[in-house]
Amino acid sequence: MRERAEYRYARERPASRVLYEKACRAMPGGISHNIRHVRPFPFYVQRAEGPYIFDIDGHRYIDFWMGHYTQILGHAFPPVIEAVTKFISQRGYHFGLVHREEVELAQLVIELVPCAESVRFCSSGTEAGMYATRLARAYTGRRKILKVMGGWHGASTDLTFYIHPPFNGMDSLGLPFNEEAPVIPVPFNDMEGTLRAMDRAGDDLAALIMEPMVGAGGFVQPSREYLQGIKEEIERRGALLIFDEVVTGFRLALGGAQEYWGVTPHLATLGKVLGGGFPLGAVVGPRDILALSDGTKGNPPVLIGGGTFSCYPLSMVAGLKVLNYLKENASWLYPLLEERGKRVRAITEHILLAHGINGVVTGTGSLFAVHFPKGEVNVSSPASLAQNEDNEKGHLFRLLLLNAGVFVVHGGGSISLRHDERVLDRYFEALSQAVQGLTR
Repeated sequence: MRERAEYRYARERPASRVLYEKACRAMPGGISHNIRHVRPFPFYVQRAEGPYIFDIDGHRYIDFWMGHYTQILGHAFPPVIEAVTKFISQRGYHFGLVHREEVELAQLVIELVPCAESVRFCSSGTEAGMYATRLARAYTGRRKILKVMGGWHGASTDLTFYIHPPFNGMDSLGLPFNEEAPVIPVPFNDMEGTLRAMDRAGDDLAALIMEPMVGAGGFVQPSREYLQGIKEEIERRGALLIFDEVVTGFRLALGGAQEYWGVTPHLATLGKVLGGGFPLGAVVGPRDILALSDGTKGNPPVLIGGGTFSCYPLSMVAGLKVLNYLKENASWLYPLLEERGKRVRAITEHILLAHGINGVVTGTGSLFAVHFPKGEVNVSSPASLAQNEDNEKGHLFRLLLLNAGVFVVHGGGSISLRHDERVLDRYFEALSQAVQGLTR
């Protein structure tokens, strides 16, 4: 079945095939972000609008990837297009200097995010994770960082560990020798295992960094008791709790996962929705910790460079437009996204089971992921899911959905405001069609 599905996919996308052949001559593997590869070759996007993306061969797809989960209000959100277009025409597009919009966005983030008393912007979630661990080490005077197995915080040198099975250390060549020594793996949703990891770090424990809901690990929900237990224990040991809210920030709730589950970390990293579809990251937390990066009085204890495009004006303008929309409409928007997410997770799992397919659907709020375990699996553990995943079945599932007009990553993705009931019903039809190929 896989060969037939790949043959149909390739036959119907000749322009993408030609462009990919050119890309392979210019870039390693033809791509500059590994997750964007689709076997046998990626389709190339022409445009995006609402809940859809359109490729250069004329196909339309219901999109659940939504720009790496950035587009909570849908692709090409008209108020963002209007605001950014007006800004460019009247003021330009990059200054490399301070401007009013960065102050306004920082004030809005402080208003919305429970742990945020101060904000330091950068250009990506990856940078934010790197800077957050740097702040934690400087603030505590300690070295060791605890990290959840299966968690993803970007490809920084500090945190490229224990991402993929068998979770035994570095996930890339080229890292400094023995660099994994300061990074200790933690089993998610396992308080006893987490305490053992803390004991292993001893008096040198600086912080535990975690996605409160593990994204790349399969949208695995935490228990509130686990999050609260970690917070209490990490404080008792004089260390910091860092929530990576690059995915969950402003998506699960206006104040992110920390509002959703009622547990406030010491530091948090933000991105994706924060930039309104434009590149942006941030570290937020108490003033006394963020003050370590204050370079106005000479060389700061903690260098947070931010980069050429830190506080990029267009990102600030788009972020302000999206966050203000979410703030003004939070009372109905988040319950609506939650309801649609529950419906997608429930019906997706029902369709799989109705066809005799061993499938598990995880997620919270407007996020979902489809898994094909090879046997019994602990759905509360991203490590367990990853180690028991039938990757070939997952690949075929995504390919069959593509041929039926639906694009997913990790078997699922994110639901935007523009994924209305009509769009979701079309997804369920495509899903019913696609899963028949898994049973042949």
